[in-house]
Amino acid sequence: MSSPALRPSSRFLRPYALLYLYRARLRVNAAQELMAAVGVAVAVALLFSTLVASASISSSSGEVVRAVIGPANLQVRSRSSDGFDEGLLRTIKLLPGVVQAAPLLEQTATISRGGRSVTVDVAGTDPTLAILNGLAHRLPISALTSGTIGLSSTTAHELGLSSDPSRAGSVDVRLRGARFRLKVSAVLGPEAFGALSGARVAVMPTTQLQQLAGLPRRISRILVESSRGSEAKVSSALLRLAQGKSIVAPADQDEQLLKQTLAPSNQASALFAAISALLGFLFAFNAMLLTVPERRQVIAGLRIEGTRRSAITQMVVFQALCLGIGASLVGVLAGYALSRGVFHQSPGYLAQAFTLGTGTVVGSAPLALAFAGGILATLLASLLPLFDLRPGRAFNAVYEESGTGGNLLTRNVQRGLLALALGLLACSTLLFSLAPSTTIVACVLLALATISAVPVVFAGVLAGAEAVTSRRERMTLLPLALVSLRSTTLRSLALAATGALALFGSIALGGARNDLLRGIAHYTSNYVASADIWLVNPHDNQAVNDFAAGNDASAIARVPGVRRVQSFQGSFLDIGDRRVWMIAWPSGTHASLLNEQIVDGSSSEAAKRLRSSGWATVSQVIATRRHLGIGGELSIPTPSGNRAFRIAATTTNFGWSPGAVVLGGADYSRLWHTAAPSALGVEVARGTSIPAVRRAIERTLGHANGLEVLTARERAASINGSASEGLGQLGDIATLLLLAAVLAMLAALGSSIWQRRVSLAALRLEGAAPSRLRRLLLVEVLLMLSAGCLTGAVAGIYGEFVIDSYLRHVTGFPVASGVVGRRPLEIFLIVVLTVLLVSVLPGWAASRVAPALALEE
Repeated sequence: MSSPALRPSSRFLRPYALLYLYRARLRVNAAQELMAAVGVAVAVALLFSTLVASASISSSSGEVVRAVIGPANLQVRSRSSDGFDEGLLRTIKLLPGVVQAAPLLEQTATISRGGRSVTVDVAGTDPTLAILNGLAHRLPISALTSGTIGLSSTTAHELGLSSDPSRAGSVDVRLRGARFRLKVSAVLGPEAFGALSGARVAVMPTTQLQQLAGLPRRISRILVESSRGSEAKVSSALLRLAQGKSIVAPADQDEQLLKQTLAPSNQASALFAAISALLGFLFAFNAMLLTVPERRQVIAGLRIEGTRRSAITQMVVFQALCLGIGASLVGVLAGYALSRGVFHQSPGYLAQAFTLGTGTVVGSAPLALAFAGGILATLLASLLPLFDLRPGRAFNAVYEESGTGGNLLTRNVQRGLLALALGLLACSTLLFSLAPSTTIVACVLLALATISAVPVVFAGVLAGAEAVTSRRERMTLLPLALVSLRSTTLRSLALAATGALALFGSIALGGARNDLLRGIAHYTSNYVASADIWLVNPHDNQAVNDFAAGNDASAIARVPGVRRVQSFQGSFLDIGDRRVWMIAWPSGTHASLLNEQIVDGSSSEAAKRLRSSGWATVSQVIATRRHLGIGGELSIPTPSGNRAFRIAATTTNFGWSPGAVVLGGADYSRLWHTAAPSALGVEVARGTSIPAVRRAIERTLGHANGLEVLTARERAASINGSASEGLGQLGDIATLLLLAAVLAMLAALGSSIWQRRVSLAALRLEGAAPSRLRRLLLVEVLLMLSAGCLTGAVAGIYGEFVIDSYLRHVTGFPVASGVVGRRPLEIFLIVVLTVLLVSVLPGWAASRVAPALALEE
């Protein structure tokens, strides 16, 4: 009988009728609808969390930059950590068009307390910055008390300090190779520090920081506010004063430089997120596919009763929207929790170059994309049954198909999907081979090819199982499972496709991340091989913060077992729109860091040229952008002015995404006007115990020393740990993708098993015991998973090589060659065994279905 809410004559349904029909559906199919909603929510959570986490560093750090500069629109910044004379401030204040100007001295330091430590940006400031309404806006006077240090609430929290400064006590501060004990004067929260409270920063009076850093009367930045309409005139005047030895730029330049620095890693994250989004979309689509057979049967019944097509369409669309909106809302909330927890990035690896925010920022674009994606996937899958409304299609066509109604997938369709899979694979290969930058599109095509290939692989698995049963007549469960799977083809393929996507994404993304980490590890081992023991500022993995070695180097050279002590130098330098890592290698040391990092040129020839003046190696990403090759000239804006260096070779970016430049130590000392090292490398005499020499060096330096003394192995572990931290989100995406797929498969499997209750009840009527039904369900699940996971594993291995090519040629990272190891097999076994194990519970419940259900149906 027709529902009272859906009369045969109805063309357009009223809202109450739509609600009535959906409530009726939920009463009958609540479990199935819930399982589909779980699949959609998992997909939306995966997409939303990756998008939010990728954008949060640059967004929160942009807020920090704006909090520092206030209304300033211009800045003069030093090109070296030594800064420039503070007398320049008075001259700038007198320039026509300058409304106000304020000085800033910035240094990187490590603050520790009770076994915890954090790298922070220490700002030396004074009340003039408060007038500018920048860093010191509403800053309590106590924060700038002489002999103390004020900490942001985030810094204090990471050190485990009380928010009450009277109870915070003192902290250990290590700055430019020296160690100091300072009392905490203030813990600055949002009410006093604004966005800076969420950054790893500290403040103290300018004169105090100058004294501690050994930089009397030096400042690193002057923030300038010009009057309206005079910015160009003031900028020109500042350029004349700078004389090509300091940077004159917009006050918010750091925000743009950070975005560029994050661009390659964001490209990698975007690639991973895009693949995750596609897979999440397909997870949701597959979850909805499981409901298609039952929906087709409902539509057939309504058409037989005479219900109009327009009314049925409204009903289907409304129910899809309700499910999609509800599931997407849950997914967004879960995704936000993931972005705050699992995916929250720790940007410590960037702390040496930028003042960073640590907050999670939710933009409108990720929210809209994730929400719309979940609804779209639900709608597309829900609309499939409407194909039965085609003119000329029999009302009861769904019941005339072989197998369970609505589940048929013909051989012609399988052949067509195979042809589609091969075509997509060819297009994907051609695309990434000719243009590596299009790898996101290539991966999308590859994922679609994986899904398209599942039906043929599934048919092959069934054919193989059938061949086994023909030879082993005692295997009675397998033939029964084959009959069941062939009668529910669409449902089975949805489950198999979910498994294929899980394996494809996890193997491709996880494998590419491992290759990237191995490439960085190769570089690291070559980099640290230049010395047996290293002395650097704490957490300064790139050795960019210099210190006064003075008598310490001489004292170290006299330690028994020490063969030689060498000075290594380095810093960050803004070249165009990139904050580039400058590496100065001493002429007496073989440039082993170039091993395996040369993109174009010879390692030995490049090392030889670096010993001569005027030569440098340049990262390929920098050379390509400037259309330079070996022998070309790169203009470098040094503290002495612009200087041209000839390119000895092009390299990877050494793990620093904007790129790196390697030059000789003599050139660096001359042009940067400093002999201060940023690292000391100690070579130990042959046959001498390295740990013993290290302990002797620590005793020689004493407690007042602020440097870390590390063996080459320990320094390599520190650098690799930082790289792993920076790429942690990529690994989290790969892992969570696998977990999300398993959850989606379990939800889909639960829905599928629930739909099998009638057929299982029929088997119970024939005398089958519940234990036999449970074994039957396990065999079916194993066959479905084998087909899907096998397809996904093979596609994932190929996808790993595709992504490796992207990371190597587009982002410039040092990526190791992909090696097919045990990972695909391990992931295959993890997925199959996990799903089999968890499927025992719904299988047990379904096997105990009452036999009378078959008679009722």
